[in-house]
Amino acid sequence: MYSTRYLGRQPIVDANQQLVAYELLFRSSQANVARVDDDVMATTAVIRHAFVDLGVGEVLGDRLGFINVSETLLMDDLLDVLPCDKVVLEILETVKVTPPLLARLAELRHKGFRLAMDDVVELDADRLALLPLVDIVKIDLVALSLLQLRQLVAELASFPGILLAEKVDTVEQFELCRELGIQWFQGYFFARPTVLSTRQANASQHAMLSLLGLLMSDADNDELSQALKLAPDVVLMLMKLSSTASAATRRPVSSVSEAIMLLGRAKIKRWSMLLLFASNATDVQPQRNPLLELAATRGRIMELLAEACYPERRDVRESAFMIGMLSLVDVLVQQPKAEVIASLPIEDSLKEAVLEGRHVLGELLRVALSLEDDAVPHPAGYDPEVLMRVETQALDWVNSMWQ
Repeated sequence: MYSTRYLGRQPIVDANQQLVAYELLFRSSQANVARVDDDVMATTAVIRHAFVDLGVGEVLGDRLGFINVSETLLMDDLLDVLPCDKVVLEILETVKVTPPLLARLAELRHKGFRLAMDDVVELDADRLALLPLVDIVKIDLVALSLLQLRQLVAELASFPGILLAEKVDTVEQFELCRELGIQWFQGYFFARPTVLSTRQANASQHAMLSLLGLLMSDADNDELSQALKLAPDVVLMLMKLSSTASAATRRPVSSVSEAIMLLGRAKIKRWSMLLLFASNATDVQPQRNPLLELAATRGRIMELLAEACYPERRDVRESAFMIGMLSLVDVLVQQPKAEVIASLPIEDSLKEAVLEGRHVLGELLRVALSLEDDAVPHPAGYDPEVLMRVETQALDWVNSMWQ
């Protein structure tokens, strides 16, 4: 049900050794080495771990993130899920330069992405074709003699972007590159990659495929919202992704449907496809997960309670399911609840409902918790028959969806 996710991160600094960016690296374990059998799978895993599991704020802060991108992903719309103001797409040296690729790079740059050429050792015909389209040239020091390095930097004298020396391992290399006019640096002299990790509930493959099916069939937002309510882990992923969009618009979200509208259907479709790629799972049959069922049931109980007790309060009805689900977020992601809630783009009143039991939704959450534990008395003022009906309807709803 749970797995540990790993992400490598190596600092990139300027000539004053001030941090300017990180390169994000694929890691499959705490061992600080890369074992990459599939470039596409590795990159999608890096994107998923950085932007969903760990969160862009924790991984990058206000710095840029360099991500290695293969030819396959460069040509794929999946890249549109990334925040272009935070990401540098690093073109691998294995990418074949073709007219369609050059057109695609121009399109990505027009969308606001920064592009970097990786492992440059000479300006051959392919590198020269890429040069007008990239913002950063990464020079591989290990593959160059001192004379070759000087010649390459001289050939790049008119390049208007940033030269970045990678694999800088000694102070002598750093001083030499700085004297040559190279602006950014990466290597063991500054810092070895570190490995970030987090434990996460595995996303439901069945839920992802169902969501993709609805998106492909142009289902309306209500249908999407109902489908997502049966996959609280996927809802949490969308909430985390919404934090990037919310930061740009300064608009918090208060319900699943608002998260759908904020992200947009096209971006949700691409994220769903990327998460399926990154999972590398072959079992796509529905599997019942008791924890996810509990989160969905609690959310549905909250929703039904809001409808029964506050029919005139649309804001309460729309936020109720999300509050029920978020009340289990610490168990879903195995992180402190306060930390996870603080990172989500939701109103302060909703955070207070989850963390402190405040406001109308906090009270309804206490009612929902009392229905799960016979030893906890129901709060006063609620009709026992209504509570029994709500609980029965919620359980029937969850069970019917898994049949």
